[in-house]
Amino acid sequence: MSVLLTVTALPVSAQVSTSMRVQDLGINAGIGAVTATVWSLARGRGLKRAALQGLIGGATIGAARQVAASPFSGSGFVGRELSAVGISALTSAGSDHTTLSFPVGPVEFQLTDGREFDWRVNATYAVAAIMNSASRTTHIDAKLSMYSGTFVFRDNRETLHTSNGEARGSEFFGGIKIAKSAFTNSNGTPSVLYHENVHVLQDDYLAFAVANPLEGLVLNQTSIGRRITRHIDVGLLSLGLNGLANSLVPYDSRPWEREAYALTPRRNY
Repeated sequence: MSVLLTVTALPVSAQVSTSMRVQDLGINAGIGAVTATVWSLARGRGLKRAALQGLIGGATIGAARQVAASPFSGSGFVGRELSAVGISALTSAGSDHTTLSFPVGPVEFQLTDGREFDWRVNATYAVAAIMNSASRTTHIDAKLSMYSGTFVFRDNRETLHTSNGEARGSEFFGGIKIAKSAFTNSNGTPSVLYHENVHVLQDDYLAFAVANPLEGLVLNQTSIGRRITRHIDVGLLSLGLNGLANSLVPYDSRPWEREAYALTPRRNY
């Protein structure tokens, strides 16, 4: 869960430099290589091919975040689907099958080996979306939701009250909430949206590549758990890891915030 504060000490500049883009790609490629290697080792497979697959997948994820941060209509949606392809490369490492995932809101459509179609729902994300849809202070923005590939809610308050202070935007449970003040002089698409798009993709990596598989591994130990996980990711482990990380790392020092700010420095938040 991430927020964009109205006042921040994080550094900003006029535009995203080439060196920053290359650095971001390199970091994500490295994380991808480690993630894919772990997946391959867990399946009893080798390292070399998994590391290469992870480098490519991680670089794809990094490129996707840069797309999601770009100021054009639909950047969040395009970036999210591209990121899902990169994540699929990581989670398929060491497997005899390749499953491509295509997330839309809390729903994840899957295609295995180009033949078998399946779907999954993140229960925590879905419940959060329902609660915000029913809230008196928020309403869904259909156009911005399509642009971002996930639910985007308008909040009728001037700013959002968060544990980190007043904010104009917040990414929560895979969705985005934007305060009323963010729409001033925005021509319908507030700049904060692109920042929050990056956080959605970051949470996708945590959920799809790390938390949900571990959560499923535990739940699948029982017959009831296997029935639940057939099409449902509970999503509580991802929520817990996210909350723990945010509680332990100060806002200005969070790598995920620094990445989102670095990719959107030219925005007037």
